[in-house]
Amino acid sequence: MFIRWAWILISKGNKSMNARSDRAPGVLIRSRGLAPALALTCLLQAGGAGAEVDPADAASAYPRVDVRADCGAAGDGVTNDTEAFQKAAAVIQQAGGGTLVIPAGTYAVGRQNHVPGSYPFYQAEPIFRVQGLKFLRIEGNRAKLRLAPGLRFGSFDKDTGERYDPPAMPFVDGKYAAYAGHMLEISDSRNVTIRDLELDGNLGELVIGGQYGDTGRQLPACGIFLHNNCDVRLERIHSHHHALDGIMIGWYGLKESDPPAPHTLEDCLFEYNGRQGLSWIGGRGLTARRCKFNHTGRALNGGQPLASAPGAGLDIEAEDSICRDGYFEDCEFVNNVGCGMVADSGDGGYTRFVRCLFWGVTNWSAWSAKPGLAFEDCVFRGSIVHAFGSDDPALATRWARCTFEDRPWEEGRQPYGNFLAELNGNLKNVTFEQCVFTAERRRSIWCSGSGFRMVDCVFTHKYAGVPNGDYQAILRGGEIRGCHFREEFPEGVEARWPILVDGSRVAGEKPTVVDGPHVRWGSSRGPVGTIAPSE
Repeated sequence: MFIRWAWILISKGNKSMNARSDRAPGVLIRSRGLAPALALTCLLQAGGAGAEVDPADAASAYPRVDVRADCGAAGDGVTNDTEAFQKAAAVIQQAGGGTLVIPAGTYAVGRQNHVPGSYPFYQAEPIFRVQGLKFLRIEGNRAKLRLAPGLRFGSFDKDTGERYDPPAMPFVDGKYAAYAGHMLEISDSRNVTIRDLELDGNLGELVIGGQYGDTGRQLPACGIFLHNNCDVRLERIHSHHHALDGIMIGWYGLKESDPPAPHTLEDCLFEYNGRQGLSWIGGRGLTARRCKFNHTGRALNGGQPLASAPGAGLDIEAEDSICRDGYFEDCEFVNNVGCGMVADSGDGGYTRFVRCLFWGVTNWSAWSAKPGLAFEDCVFRGSIVHAFGSDDPALATRWARCTFEDRPWEEGRQPYGNFLAELNGNLKNVTFEQCVFTAERRRSIWCSGSGFRMVDCVFTHKYAGVPNGDYQAILRGGEIRGCHFREEFPEGVEARWPILVDGSRVAGEKPTVVDGPHVRWGSSRGPVGTIAPSE
């Protein structure tokens, strides 16, 4: 669990996780306002009735606000246009909805003020913050919002404004917190569309303070922050170089019985952000198609990477909520300082990945420790780790028709891990079906646990650097059915290596074959060819 909010404050020894305060330090409030009513509205919409405004007609029912013509934005990349976006937000907020038009150009945004005697020393102004809208459309026209240079991020002394390095972590005294805030912050709203917009967090031009939170700098600095919304659609968004996340999506207090609140991302790029490409911290019904969540933690500030844990492309981590019904199709999770995808905390998981690419260069390509995760026709370069075993096959982790390989990253850098897959513990009903494992420079798999199934998979071992007599693969405690173990070693190799299969059963419906002669079944002197079925 990572502390996600600048608004987490400790006052008089009381700690409140995930609480938001727009007031003085020590005053904690929840930002849940319209959530129950909005949840009811989402339910009515899902049933085809009850919506107050037809989305097809909503644009004409609310004002259309041009941030340049109506609000005075310059869009020249130099003039600070924060006030213009604040004016646009105020007009749309007052009307209960509207369309924000951002003409092509570069808009410098983000301001911090200092009020003598008030804390923290640097206080951020909102850029575009709205809530409780019935309709919102943001037409980006390929414009760019770029965070103004010189803003502070991290811990700074409450009295002097100088960098402050806490003596110990975690550190969550809000009087020391400095942050730029989120570029677009939308909450408790429905019928939201954002398209054709670039959001540049300008990470390299931030003034970095000490750490804040439990690790790194866990403070508000996202391109887009979506909280308790329904029927959201993002198209062609490029959100990059933010000190925290490219985008964060959440819904506090969501329960299993609550209705869907669909969010759809299409053709979006979230890259070079400090903590996550996407943090999904709550919701039911998140769909991403042709999106990229790459290079988290790789951007530089002062010549050094600026990264905070988990550092993932995608983090599925429900907080005071649930994550359900995720779907990612033709997406990328590549070269992140943390995992490509991590699902390890909170009441989440429950996501299907189809034709996605996971490439772990310095960390796991995927970390799958939560229920309901399924991968179909995906490619993994670099090791996967963990799986969720369950008596219910629908909850157990499943890989179908996936490819696992250790293809080098740029400049010949080898991907992460000692295996293509590394799984332990309870693996009941965890399944690999029609998957292909090709191990060029490492062993293929460590799968040691009870109850997994390996069905119609092909393993090709090519790495002759394993010591003679040591194992090339471990498959302990599962069922192996119709698998083929191939080998392609250099000429002159004389070593023998086993596939260790203690406690595994070979099913007889379809033969399992070990080509040999170098890789053998059970021991370095074990059989090759068709392996006899076993109990």
